[in-house]
Amino acid sequence: MATIYLDIDQRIQSSLVPNDSGRSNVETILFPESYLQRLTPEKRKLLPKRILPLLRRYQKFLISKRRINQNALKTLYQRDVGKLVRLNLRIDSGVWAILGVIAAAHGVSRCFLVNYMIWLDESGVGNSIDEKINVGSPTFQDSYSYIWNLDLVQNRITKTLEFTPNPIRFLTAEDILHHYRE
Repeated sequence: MATIYLDIDQRIQSSLVPNDSGRSNVETILFPESYLQRLTPEKRKLLPKRILPLLRRYQKFLISKRRINQNALKTLYQRDVGKLVRLNLRIDSGVWAILGVIAAAHGVSRCFLVNYMIWLDESGVGNSIDEKINVGSPTFQDSYSYIWNLDLVQNRITKTLEFTPNPIRFLTAEDILHHYRE
């Protein structure tokens, strides 16, 4: 019997923040026209700078919540929100990578996830997240791993997001008071 060995050590690996090309790239994101019309020219110009604070605020919520798209076969690109407008934004490459892994784990596009975070923010969800989850804990996890498993024998697709640290250790009000009493 003959044996065929397949080279399974194929991978693509890059620096999160490349040294040669700078920290950011121009990326295209679709926004609902109705949203863009509500923005002043100054706020529209600040859209690229808004993505990192949104990720800082919502990433723990997003990685721990039920997945947005329950169908692992499909990627959701946009909700039916009317006409969409393409904007080219200069976005930090590390931010784009984190956005991509969280979006992939949810079965949605980066555009969808950016608009979803904006919707969460405008709905006031971020205030409770800041009070309950973000106080005293690190802004981002140390590492993220997205696994897309296609099991042809079991006819199953699984998308998994793993991250460390998990659980997240953070200071409580009691910890802070105890520290100052000593």
